[in-house]
Amino acid sequence: MSDRSKAVAVALFALSPTYLLADVQKRKRDPAGRTMLIRRRNVVYLVTGMILAGIALVVTRHGTGRPPWSTWWPIMAPIAWYLQSRCHEIFLAFYFDAFDKLRPGLEPSSTLEWPTRVRLALNSYVELILDFSVLYAMLPADMWQKGAQRPGMFTDLLTYSAMTITTSGGGGFVACHPLLQLMSTYEVFCGLLLLVVSFTIYTGRGLSERSGN
Repeated sequence: MSDRSKAVAVALFALSPTYLLADVQKRKRDPAGRTMLIRRRNVVYLVTGMILAGIALVVTRHGTGRPPWSTWWPIMAPIAWYLQSRCHEIFLAFYFDAFDKLRPGLEPSSTLEWPTRVRLALNSYVELILDFSVLYAMLPADMWQKGAQRPGMFTDLLTYSAMTITTSGGGGFVACHPLLQLMSTYEVFCGLLLLVVSFTIYTGRGLSERSGN
């Protein structure tokens, strides 16, 4: 492995270890094996997102905005790293795949059909809403604008995440801290990528191939 490859691997591990793991696993499989891997990972990660969101709902049943980082950081830090890793992985995976599909004559790396790609993108869309809402639950209340309505329950954060990713506003909640603003902006970009780029390309290519047949 060259120095450049090592540097890329280290950067990917820091940014998104799940993306690096998926890349390594896919390299060892043929197109049919990659298809099975992609579909299995998609479902597993969606279920994991649901479980973490369920845990966050129970843990914050008395209110959000007071994350116990000083006590539970050995557990919360790995979870936060995993969640941001998945957000980065989804963004990178669909970004690269969308532009690959625009390159004429490029041989597909898997046997995924277009309807399946759309379903996987929808699953990832839901997972992003869940993952970001759990990440928001790990932030203190003073990151939200003072004098305005603040999310008091996890369901408020889930609503904020869902409305942010669809670029329809934040459900009345306003982010004032740079970190929270950055996370919210990044979620918007993730949503635009999946909705505008991926769904449009996948659906368009699928309809094009169907009409061609």
